[in-house]
Amino acid sequence: MALTYNLKYRKLNFFQKVLLEKEGEIVIDRQSFRLKGKGAHDQGEVIYFNDMKDVEAEGNDQLSFSTFKKEKYVLSDFSNLFESFLRDFFRVRNEFFAEHLFMKVGMLYKEYEGHVEVVTKNDDVLSKGKSRIQFYEGSVIIVPETSECFALHYNFLKSHEFDEDEYVLRLYMDNGTNIHISKLGSYFEDAQESFELLLGKMYQRIVNQLLEFFPGVGATELLKLAYAVRDNKGVSMAALKKIHEDLPAKVEELAFGQNPAMKEKVQILRDLGQNDHHFYIGFCFYQKPDKRDLLVKSWFCYALPQKNVVALGVTSQPNDATIHFFRIAINPAEKEDRLAEKIYEINYSMYILKYDLAPLYKDKRALQKGRFKTAMRRLFALRYLRKSYLWRNFGPEVQFLQRDLETVFKRAALTMHTPSGRPPAAPQKTVTAPSKA
Repeated sequence: MALTYNLKYRKLNFFQKVLLEKEGEIVIDRQSFRLKGKGAHDQGEVIYFNDMKDVEAEGNDQLSFSTFKKEKYVLSDFSNLFESFLRDFFRVRNEFFAEHLFMKVGMLYKEYEGHVEVVTKNDDVLSKGKSRIQFYEGSVIIVPETSECFALHYNFLKSHEFDEDEYVLRLYMDNGTNIHISKLGSYFEDAQESFELLLGKMYQRIVNQLLEFFPGVGATELLKLAYAVRDNKGVSMAALKKIHEDLPAKVEELAFGQNPAMKEKVQILRDLGQNDHHFYIGFCFYQKPDKRDLLVKSWFCYALPQKNVVALGVTSQPNDATIHFFRIAINPAEKEDRLAEKIYEINYSMYILKYDLAPLYKDKRALQKGRFKTAMRRLFALRYLRKSYLWRNFGPEVQFLQRDLETVFKRAALTMHTPSGRPPAAPQKTVTAPSKA
């Protein structure tokens, strides 16, 4: 059911010039809202949640935001209903984002209320205030009352701590962000039991799947492998060797066993880099709805920091032959410092996109009606990875890869910033007609 509030709104252009000022109402729906003036003939204008940016609730009972069309809106004069409007507005908007940004992983298990504080990797402290904390089977969603929601996927959880002295849940993420959840009240112990139960179930499921594909590997090694790879997270060959000296060969066979042509192409990259710390393989398991057999999807990533390049490709099927290339750093001088962030972007993108790499290089117009439209606009890891796209190599022929590498290395050596985040044009796949005898 739509929510309606009376208000006054102003529309400004990029230069802060007022284009429109009206008294009327805002009608909030599931994916958008309508601003309209008084009178039956005023149709108003519809603004979609996905088109908003720089949303800010100001201290003088105003909500301001801009759009990707470089227009700014200021909503005010809610009488004494501004706080009520703000809560309703963000509640509906957050429900939209939770659905379209793939935050909900599995079924909802428990929900709590508490206060949330985010500490960035630069040690900036961002208070989210009173929030709903939703525990799903594969993620935690933080839903603040008056700001944008966000998800913490177990796949990228480095560690966690339940501080029983201060009654605080601390979550430490792979990207350097720390989340502190406090004021859970009498539900602190219940939240601890629920969270650890969900993590335990996730690891047990992954270990059971690994047992089928890695017979003979010890329970301790399997648990370490489950922690490293989680659900489709890339792990380096060097890290696998630390777990067990036979694991690198076993994981390679899992990833390339049905795709020897791709393995031959990857070997060229490995010969160039000669560093197993830069060779990552990720995989996950799944079942078809009508079958009980466990199947595997796999991908590889190889970094060549000396060339400012990362290569990425899917390896699951014999016909998987495309390798995608990305720039590590916009400024080649920063390539060593940016490498860990680029690997994180790739891991996160593979987890969200589920092996569909088309959103990373297709024209934006082709993505307008796709299910990843909102994610490509809102998720920073996907945006940055798309922005760094360089080239893609087709087909199993090794000689074409060697030719394409020359182009890739030349592009990666340039300091460049593509406009509007649009990746450079990549080659289109062509089919050459056989010559007549």
